[in-house]
Amino acid sequence: MIPENALTMKRRVRPVSMKQQSGLGLIEILITVLVLGIGILGVASTQVVSLQMNSQSQSRSQAVLLAEDLLDRIRANSDNPDAYALGQGDAQGADGGDCDTSFVPANATVAANDIAAWENSLACLLPEAQRTVAVDIVTNVVTVTIDWDQNDQAMNPVVVRTQI
Repeated sequence: MIPENALTMKRRVRPVSMKQQSGLGLIEILITVLVLGIGILGVASTQVVSLQMNSQSQSRSQAVLLAEDLLDRIRANSDNPDAYALGQGDAQGADGGDCDTSFVPANATVAANDIAAWENSLACLLPEAQRTVAVDIVTNVVTVTIDWDQNDQAMNPVVVRTQI
């Protein structure tokens, strides 16, 4: 048997009134939404950076392939490598203009046709491309330098050097 004093000594728990609890659940929900929003912004930022890096990587790969393309053209016409020398300047599409997707080389020399086709490809595939082709006749070393608008000043141009 429990003594009667024990029952009276027990504290009576009163329910907390609704006025004291108002807004507590709402604050918890707002904090949760804030944390979730910050997390989603972080994921979106990571995705944007990933897309930018992917685009830069694609352009760099394209520049390397274009440099190798010109070097292969020079190797195929190895009797006349000095005809491929180009000073620093903007890549010109067909007829000295922008990219021409229906480009057909004129009836010129092999070197002139190769350069015209290559520069058109350069103008079509890389934004604001600039090129330099240096040919050293004594050592038979050809250096192709390609630069373009990379949206990052820290990025270096592509330089491919080979001996013919």
